[in-house]
Amino acid sequence: MRKLTCYAWGKPGDWEALCVDLEMATQGASLEEVRTDLQRMVEDFLDYVSELPEIERQAALSFKTPWRLRMQLWLQNKCFAIPAAFNLLPKGVAIERATFEVRLAS
Repeated sequence: MRKLTCYAWGKPGDWEALCVDLEMATQGASLEEVRTDLQRMVEDFLDYVSELPEIERQAALSFKTPWRLRMQLWLQNKCFAIPAAFNLLPKGVAIERATFEVRLAS
């Protein structure tokens, strides 16, 4: 099983998710919606890539989210409790974050 790291963030009715290992993103109304959309997108992409010649397949699978953004998302996910603990978020904004993995058959 190969695991791909994905991050999601948003508030009720407005969510975004990004798979940093394949640089794919989606938007939706709920965490479950973006998680499902991202899983489907990754599966469809890998089905398409599996039919490509080997050299093109390797090139298609080598795209990743830039290191700087990957690190920013990782840090934000690890340090998310700090703004909430010190009431640094604007009033009425309840932002949530989630980290999840897309599991793929080898």
